[in-house]
Amino acid sequence: MHRFVTLFLALCVVAIPLHAQTGTPVSIPLSVQLGLGGGVSLPTGDISDTSNTGYHIGGKLRISGPLPFNIVAGGMYNSLPQKVGDKSDNQVILGAGIEVGIPAVAVHPYVGADILYVHFNNEGTGTSSFDRGGLGLGAGVEFVIPAFGSFDTSVKYQFLNLMGKKDLEGTMSQIVGTVAIMVDLL
Repeated sequence: MHRFVTLFLALCVVAIPLHAQTGTPVSIPLSVQLGLGGGVSLPTGDISDTSNTGYHIGGKLRISGPLPFNIVAGGMYNSLPQKVGDKSDNQVILGAGIEVGIPAVAVHPYVGADILYVHFNNEGTGTSSFDRGGLGLGAGVEFVIPAFGSFDTSVKYQFLNLMGKKDLEGTMSQIVGTVAIMVDLL
């Protein structure tokens, strides 16, 4: 029995340092959030001559990791009612970009920029459908709710026709205010 205990202790003394050298696998911290939300769309520039304040609904995907910024992607359906008549100008907007966090306590403010693909569908006067490229610049604040996810509020200025703009085409832009409920996927 004494030999068995001595052998067991000798194996433990040898095995513990060997086990410590194998280490644990290194994992890269990664967070993925998915959100749904909506808000108000305020037309600016030439589009404000024909359109009233409207609304938008959409989704957002945020990927956070070891980089000093978050990668975001999103899509929204945007409706701007015309000032005359009961028709609306609608856009489907797809975007991808980055968000850079600003250090703060209790909330997570950020600034962001998105490259946009915009599909216009005008139902009213001069009915047409066309595509343009754009840019969105803005800021937001994320309010974290433990064990659930977060509320993400943001305001962005969107240039809707920076790329692909035709001769004599007016500037199409808007300010969008959004509130989204974000849930943690990873």
